[in-house]
Order: sequence, then structure tokens, then C-alpha cells
Amino acid sequence: MRQRLLNCSAKSTVIDEVLARVLSHYGLGQPETVRLVEDGLVDDNWIVRTGRGRYFLKRHHPVRSDPDRLRAQHALVRRLRAAGFPAPNIRLTLSGDSLLILDGRAYELQDYIDGEAYDPGRSSHLEAAGATLAHYHTLLEGFAPPALCTREALYTPVQLHLYLARLCESWQVEQDSDLASVARQLRLKADRLAVRFAGYEGLPYRVIHGDYWAGNLLFEGDRVVGVLDYDKAAWQPRLAELAEGLVYFSSSRPGHFQHLAYPGFLQWEPFGGFLRAYATVAGLSEAEILTLPDTICLLWFSVSIKRLWQGLRTRYSPGIEDRLQDQPPRRPAEALVALQEVLVLVDWATAHSRQMVEIAQSMVHE
Repeated sequence: MRQRLLNCSAKSTVIDEVLARVLSHYGLGQPETVRLVEDGLVDDNWIVRTGRGRYFLKRHHPVRSDPDRLRAQHALVRRLRAAGFPAPNIRLTLSGDSLLILDGRAYELQDYIDGEAYDPGRSSHLEAAGATLAHYHTLLEGFAPPALCTREALYTPVQLHLYLARLCESWQVEQDSDLASVARQLRLKADRLAVRFAGYEGLPYRVIHGDYWAGNLLFEGDRVVGVLDYDKAAWQPRLAELAEGLVYFSSSRPGHFQHLAYPGFLQWEPFGGFLRAYATVAGLSEAEILTLPDTICLLWFSVSIKRLWQGLRTRYSPGIEDRLQDQPPRRPAEALVALQEVLVLVDWATAHSRQMVEIAQSMVHE
């Protein structure tokens, strides 16, 4: 597991005592070393060594601590592991529960997984990432626990229009003629996207992983040995997650966008490689192939507008939980450039939709 680690010697003895109490519920001995995982921006995470081995301890944020949902996530992980999928092993407490509630906080303990980081320069890693996502979706056919099937769709035209309206209000775009002109173009494109999506139906749903990117994958050579972090697992069209994977694993890095969640356009070689690896394992329906370009466009469009509304930032790391602000910031100096970048990204997706479909069809029919 690769995270930047902070030695917890500077932590208060109160935290140390809490962790010792938590570990006492697992019968794995006293902690010999405890390290805080610095990357944990929502939950609190530690890597713990006892005389029995190394473990990954997670304390869930209060807003993500619904016991029914967490236990459903654990059932998901058990199903995957039973089929040989490289999900982490969640340790049971001495009372036989996968979830520990202590002082009103929810904890889980996993076996630590050794592994290497994703290497974007290795085509074998790209292909393994695509095949592993397909394997995940295949294994979860028919798995639909109620606690994981309550969220609305990730990306919809209705949500896009809502984000766009909020952004325009927050930035007071009508007070600037140049901004207003770009906003009108964006609304028109959102309207056209909504019309096209109205004709799509019958897409297969799964409990998707919800956070499938390189930071949650561990490799041993060319093989994926760990798929981590199931906190965002939810009932969605599997195409939404495939689109996210294609965007992440085939976007140019570095790119030329300075203010968006995404650095650049898709690169066709990794796009085809990831898609081929996925389709070889799971296949794709014709409806999914035809819907793919608009799904990617909607993903780019929605996430970019939403994050501009929440606060202009220069880069976005996938997997970071949204931190909603009570009062989103006022219009920044870079507002016009940022909206123009969204326009360029959406236009690129529209202009290359036929190429995406043709690549997808060729991958499926190989």
C-alpha cells in the first residue's frame, strides 16, 4: 500500500489509547508501531503493526458511518474475495462483526496489502486495470443490497443544469457580457445532451466500485493484487464507471487545461487499450457503445461545472471527497477562461463521439 506516512509519535496519547482500545477488540495483540496515512482526507486511516502482522485501520467519517451501508460494503468485499478478486480481507472483531462501533465512531480493520503503484508507462498495467474493472462488474451481476441501491444516478442532465444554474448565480454571469455569452452556449449544449440522453434506456446496472482510479490499485509485476476503498460503492449503470475509468486512464497528463478537474483530452492508444481489456472480459452491449460518448461528455461537463461552482482549483485528484461550502466563492478572476475551457472540452467530446463509438465497436468485435 503506497501512501505518504506520518509517524504518530507526535500524536496525543489520547489517540494512541483509542487505537489500542480498538485493536483490543480484534485479539491481534498490542500495537508496536502506528502510522497515520496522510492521504486520508475524509476518513482517518492508520497502518498498524502488531506481533501478528500489519493492518490497515480505518475510522469512518461521521457522515459516512451508517452501519447498514458499511456492512453492505463489507458484504460486497466478501463476495469479491470469495470469487478470487483482489479485494482486501476485512478482519472480524472477537464478537464476529466486520464493523466496530466504539464511542460512537465506526472502525474497520483490513489486512495490509503490499504492492506497487500504477505505472502509466506500462501498457500491461493499463490493460490489467481495464480487465480488473470488467472482472469486478462481472462478479457483481445480481448483487443489489438495499443499502447500496439508494443513491441517484451519478451524472444526469438534470443535475448538470442544476450545477450550471448554481454556478451562473454564484458568479453573477449576467453582469458580464462575455461570461453570459459562454454560459448561453453551455446551456444550449446541456439542452442538446439532455435530448440525446432521453433516448437511452436499458443500460445494465451494477453496484459499481465508485472510486476506480490508479490510486486505489496495487500491482505486483503486471498483475493487480489490490483494489482498495469501497466507500463509494453504489447502484449505477456500469457504463458510468467505465466512462470514469476511460477518462482517468487515457487522459493526457500533463494537459493544457488549467482550471478544470481534467487535465486534457483523451489519448486514443490508452483509450483503446483500456477498452479492449474491459470488453474482452465483460463485453459491451450495443446500447452501451452508442451511449459511451455522451456519458463521457456528461461526466466531463457535470464534474467540471460542479467543481467550478464549489471553488476554482487548479487540479483535482480523483477519489477526494467533495467538500461542499456553505457559501461558494464569488466569481474569480479566471472565470471566463475556466468556462471557455469547459466549452472546449465539451466540444471535443462531441466532435470525437463517432471515433469513440468506432473504437468501442472494433474492440468488442475483435
